[in-house]
Amino acid sequence: MPKIYENEIVYNVDTLSRTMDTETGVIRTERIIGVQQGAPKWITKLFNLPETAYVREVVFSDPEGADGPSATCMSMNLNLAQYVSCLEYITYTPYPSGQGAEAPATLFRQRALMLSQFPTAMIARRIERASVERFSSNAGIGRKGFDWVLETGWKRKLVCTFRN
Repeated sequence: MPKIYENEIVYNVDTLSRTMDTETGVIRTERIIGVQQGAPKWITKLFNLPETAYVREVVFSDPEGADGPSATCMSMNLNLAQYVSCLEYITYTPYPSGQGAEAPATLFRQRALMLSQFPTAMIARRIERASVERFSSNAGIGRKGFDWVLETGWKRKLVCTFRN
């Protein structure tokens, strides 16, 4: 499968919708993202997994939030959701700084919940544990990808504040 995005595990991104709340200026984007399957080998074999997995992502971008511009990303896996669900919640906000000073950096917060509905409790726990371990090892890759999207948007002047 050819790589078309800077993030090495992302193969395609399909934007389903993008809307803006005219009162608040908050932009809501919903996408389906195709990523290289990163499941452990035993899970890949057990479920005969395809090479690409899909994730539904909803992003709320608030260019003028109370504490400055912010982005909130929520995502969930679409593949194998009947066996394990990964719900991810990420926020990007200005890093708190002293009064009157501009924020020097962005505060990145990431949380995830793994929940297996596999009928056998022992296997369900193993799936959850393996999912948490894989998620932990891949967390930096996802952040790097989103950082690249933001940086590229600014360079290409694609990221802007919407005004009436």
